[in-house]
Formats: sequence, structure tokens, C-alpha cells
Amino acid sequence: MPVPFLGNELLRGERVRLARLLDSDYALLARWTEDMENQRLLRRSMVYPSDERDMRDWLGKVDEYQFIPFGIRTLADDRLVGMLAIKDIFWQARHCSFFINIGDPADQGQGYGSDAVKVMLKYAFWEMNMNRVGLEVMAYNEGARRTYEKIGFTPEGTLRQYVYRDGVYYDVHMMSLLRAEWDARYADASRRKC
Repeated sequence: MPVPFLGNELLRGERVRLARLLDSDYALLARWTEDMENQRLLRRSMVYPSDERDMRDWLGKVDEYQFIPFGIRTLADDRLVGMLAIKDIFWQARHCSFFINIGDPADQGQGYGSDAVKVMLKYAFWEMNMNRVGLEVMAYNEGARRTYEKIGFTPEGTLRQYVYRDGVYYDVHMMSLLRAEWDARYADASRRKC
């Protein structure tokens, strides 16, 4: 059965929508980088605060062939609660990866991230025609790993002692979700919304 035209539903979930980052968003994104605990869950490399210019230089240039950033905005009040980027796009083999950050601790654990990932998957599979979406998650970020498994991601392997934090080396877990797995789990629900 063909997928119906999604129109405005393509980038909309139950709680959030994915949107292009606005000029006014970069200051808030930079402020979130001052939370070192949050940055250590997101970044494998050294963490350090960024400024608005750094964020604009990094996220302000969409490259639809390699890097597509989105702001995560609430449906209830259109408030920016995070950002998500599709990256490492390999068009020939139809796979990509992504990262996500819900910036304010008060917004974490509220379901915004899970909803944003589901919206991104719908976009990656139905708009970009990806076959596989992957991610990497640090071993010490157990909550994120459990959330990804609930969404449907499958553990694939481990990069052993890949991240260095506070004198300790930690593993990074690789996970992925295939188009057929996503279709079996979510496609009917997405079609009913159209």
C-alpha cells in the first residue's frame, strides 16, 4: 500500500515538531552548552561551552548531502526544547546517523526526545528514502540506551573504551533501526494521522 502524502504532518509528532533553526535560537543553543553534564552525554570529545557564533557556524549551514540540523519545538507553545541533526548521510547505501539533545534539564524526561526521534525516523525513511538509521550512545548514558531500545533500535556492537571521562575509558554502543523494522512498528499509525 503506498504511503499517503503527509503534507504538514511530515515533521510533526504528538508533542513536538522538527523545524529549521531560527536566528533567535542560537543564543539558547549556546547557553545549553554550559551544562557540562548534558554535554558529556552528547559529545564523545572534550566538552566546553560554545558561543552563539560557534553554534551558528556549526548548525547554520544545512548541507542536505551530509548534515541536516533541526530545532525541536513543542506543539503546545512552539518553544525550542532541543536540537537534532541527521548526519553521516550515505546516499548510495541509503543510511545515515543522528544525534539529539534536549537542552534544559527541566525538559528532559518529558517525552520530547522520543517524539522527536520518531519524527526524524519518519522523515529519514519516507522523505530521504533511507534504509538504515544508526546512532552511538555512551555506555554511561543508560537512560538514552533504554529509550532507543523502546523506540525499536537494535544494539549492533560496541566501540570498546572509546570515550575518556574523569580518568576512565567508557564503551560506546552502536545501534540502528532498519526501514522494514520501522514500517512494521510505526507505519500504520503514521498513515492513520494523514
